[in-house]
Amino acid sequence: MKKLALLATTAAFVGLSAFAQAAPTTIIAFSQDATANTITASASGGTSTTVTGTNVAVTVSAYEDSTPTPFSAFLNLNAISTGAATLAAGDVFQPFAGTFSITSGLGGGGTNYLSGSFSDIALAGSRIAGPAGGFQAGLIASQPPGSVNFTSDRVPASKLQDPSAIGFTFTALSEALGICGSTICGFTASVSGNASASQVAVPAPAGLAFMGIGLLGLAAVRRKVAA
Repeated sequence: MKKLALLATTAAFVGLSAFAQAAPTTIIAFSQDATANTITASASGGTSTTVTGTNVAVTVSAYEDSTPTPFSAFLNLNAISTGAATLAAGDVFQPFAGTFSITSGLGGGGTNYLSGSFSDIALAGSRIAGPAGGFQAGLIASQPPGSVNFTSDRVPASKLQDPSAIGFTFTALSEALGICGSTICGFTASVSGNASASQVAVPAPAGLAFMGIGLLGLAAVRRKVAA
């Protein structure tokens, strides 16, 4: 009797757990169309830095939707530092928060392919040129859950769950990252990026059947105990 109850409980638990399983996936990947730098970082008073990109024409190379890729869109990015910049082993780090949108129209208008807000995101880069020459940096946010929030007109909310992440890669920096006062100095850069999120999984038919067997087993055990 105890073995039957244990088996039935295990089957029911495994079946129910199928609902909770998440499958991380890439929501969108993009890169700018222009050959010139489109991102501008501006330092203010040696205490804060803003990073902006306005109506940057991009090509979306991957998208979590039936929309065929590649397709054209516009990126708008606005981030501001939320703490002091630090230097460690030749690398510069500074926390940022802000918003972004990737849409079919200018100024965030038209179809919202993906937009959102982020906090506790680090702008980091090396003061040493990369192997191919030139300076690079990244603005990346991921865990903990809640530091990134997504919305979309095309991708359902069930596919935009935590843990989620957004990353912007800045290349062809006009100069190496430096610290002016307590904040990152100004620069210009080219941009590419990607975003990912977890999806609420739907149990497969086999999982549903297994869960059903477990629930029926539990019912049978209860009937025998009652008898």
